[in-house]
Amino acid sequence: MSNETSLYNRVSNYDMWSRRNYLVATVGIAALSGCAGDNGDGTTEPEDGDGDGTTDPDDGDGDGERPEGVSAEEFERGPVPDVYISAMSLGGEQRNPDELEIKADVRFSEYEEAQENDAHQPGTCCANCADYIVDKNGDTFGACSEVEGYVDGEDWCVIYEVLPEPDVPEGMSEAELATAQLPAEYRTATSQAGEERDPDDLQSQEDVLLMESVEAIADGPAQPGQSCGNCAEFILDKNDDMWGGCAKVEGYIAVEDWCSIWEPVSEEV
Repeated sequence: MSNETSLYNRVSNYDMWSRRNYLVATVGIAALSGCAGDNGDGTTEPEDGDGDGTTDPDDGDGDGERPEGVSAEEFERGPVPDVYISAMSLGGEQRNPDELEIKADVRFSEYEEAQENDAHQPGTCCANCADYIVDKNGDTFGACSEVEGYVDGEDWCVIYEVLPEPDVPEGMSEAELATAQLPAEYRTATSQAGEERDPDDLQSQEDVLLMESVEAIADGPAQPGQSCGNCAEFILDKNDDMWGGCAKVEGYIAVEDWCSIWEPVSEEV
């Protein structure tokens, strides 16, 4: 029996209308890798990684890719672009550039390395941390309201803070969240990447396997660094109840959620 079938059988008895108990399915994520190009004179010229404007450091510091023109020191310590300097995080924390931790002090690491840390909980990463500030300029990196330097959604550190789960709106049950009509300010709103919501052309949460990001990453269908908070289709909270919406999916959506049609906000901003 395949892993996907086994996983389906384990969850098939759950309440299908509960937003927290949808079945887990394997979602393929394609990865692009850079290559060297022939100049036609017998020499080769390296491309900029995956063509997203980032560069591989060649100073042996092991930082991985960085935004073009950003030094290793700037990547670690900042300054970050102006749009992040006093920005708000996913959990509503405002960044103060004068009160930030350095990465070494918070054992900052990429997700793969974080899994070797006893303090790390499966599925947790910056993309579902309350302190994360999502990419705002299309360079694929964000920032943090507590830590200096550039931050990727799949990174992690020991001061990771769980995003608070919104309360169920008054007069509604949790089971109704998945199909409920959103308040008027969301019905034709635009997502954080500018996608307009059409209330007559939405997919169901069940069809897109909506679940919490931490669960999705830990169990496999999502890749580290993915959450509704950094999805191009997510519509941010507009009435201070901590719920959001989606340009493609019906019902109430929390910033810490994830679904199978996740699209990186970096491609659209």
